[in-house]
Amino acid sequence: MTEPSPDPIQALPDSTVDCASNSGPSSTTSDTSTKKFTRAKRRTLKKKRQREASATEGHTPWLETLGMTEYESKEQRLHDEIVAFLEYMRPTIQERRARELVTARVTDIVKRRFPTGTVTLFGSAAHDLVLPDGDIDLVVQTPQVYEDAFKTRSLFQLSSMLRTALVTRGGQVAVGAKVPVLSFPTVFPLGSFDFDISINAEDGTKAIPVVKGYLESFPPLRPLVLVVKALLSQQGLNSPANGGLGSYAIICLVLCFLKLNPKHHPVEYIQNHMESESLGTLVMDFLDYFGNEFPYSTSYVAAAQGKILPKESLGWTNKDCPEALSIECLINPGRDIGKATSRIAQVRSAFQEALTALKEYPFSMSQGNILGSALGVSCKTLDRRKHLKHIVDSGSLESDLAAIVLPPEWSTPQNPKPQPPRGRRRPPPQNAAPYHIPYHPSYSAYAGAYAPIPVSQYPHNTFRPSYSSYGPGPTYLNYGSPSPALHPAQIPHGSSEDVHRAKRQRI
Repeated sequence: MTEPSPDPIQALPDSTVDCASNSGPSSTTSDTSTKKFTRAKRRTLKKKRQREASATEGHTPWLETLGMTEYESKEQRLHDEIVAFLEYMRPTIQERRARELVTARVTDIVKRRFPTGTVTLFGSAAHDLVLPDGDIDLVVQTPQVYEDAFKTRSLFQLSSMLRTALVTRGGQVAVGAKVPVLSFPTVFPLGSFDFDISINAEDGTKAIPVVKGYLESFPPLRPLVLVVKALLSQQGLNSPANGGLGSYAIICLVLCFLKLNPKHHPVEYIQNHMESESLGTLVMDFLDYFGNEFPYSTSYVAAAQGKILPKESLGWTNKDCPEALSIECLINPGRDIGKATSRIAQVRSAFQEALTALKEYPFSMSQGNILGSALGVSCKTLDRRKHLKHIVDSGSLESDLAAIVLPPEWSTPQNPKPQPPRGRRRPPPQNAAPYHIPYHPSYSAYAGAYAPIPVSQYPHNTFRPSYSSYGPGPTYLNYGSPSPALHPAQIPHGSSEDVHRAKRQRI
């Protein structure tokens, strides 16, 4: 004998049952309450799915390389997902080839503007810490020392040369920045690479061997930096120009975290992260430390020493923004590279939200997408990678780069002539012959009433005090028409009758 199916009303919450019982025992009322509960449950599930989709904000194609492996903890599973993520985000052969070709062609144009300069690659591309959407940093080192005004003017000239060569449709020069930088994207047939070009920025080139040494000494430094960069990149917080954290600042934060080891993990977690499977633990601890625990108001990051020191020791206390991030530069210890991060509150919120998503994600074999709850790959990135593969494999990139006509070399005059100031207040020429305005008998109609108009150097001064038929008063003469000339001794001085007598004699 089969058991009767349970009543759907009994499976509902107590509040729903009470509402149904108060309205009467009719079947119509029970069906209505059941439909209301179903609709409410659907709305709740829909909102939950929307929250999960907004948290991911992208695809997780790296999960395809992971098998059905049993894990002892969530951190162990997260470690494998991070390794798969890094392997997927590694630049492909086509992407490396495209970067090399486009960078070489842009370098040729830069050398046309600076024939005596040397173009050097630095930043994330030089450290092999670049993501698929990462920019390319170039610095022009010249034997001459230029002022910021000359650097800005030269970058504008370089931007014009790049537009003429059809490499880009437009660039932007950071005029008010401490170091003038030209930023521009290449056109779509050339891969849409973002370039940043500066002049005589020595810190970037000096940091290359220093960062390379730290990458070899601390193996987890590279994967942690790439994960943090990807996390901030999907929220637009990975550029100092937008108030976010740049690659150099992220390197300093991760380096200080590994040296400091605030969670007191075993040495194997830092020295050999692959065998200890510690990347998941290190990522979550980094997000927790700089999202919740780090004392932003009183301390700054000393990455070279692996310590956090008081801001007052270097005078970096900011009264307007006490929670501002301060990071000591690895090359110039007196320079604060964190003060450009004006959106530190959003950065901390991004760390906190990512940590919450990783902690609250359920650990089970059927839902193995822990890292995807915090970050993902956008459709734009996937389409761009396909586009780079196509233009490299088809050969269109090389043909388009070869078709670019290089501009002629820039030649600066040895003794440039000084240019007069522009605008309405331009002074008159110093060696120009004065324009003579002859005297008029009406200049001094009354004794001391009118002072003689000074001789002008321009022929457009046509306003003269003169006499009309109704008596003395100002009138306008025709442009370029000379006034009737009298000798200065013939200019009348005295009463109005003397003036009229002189006019009748002249007529």
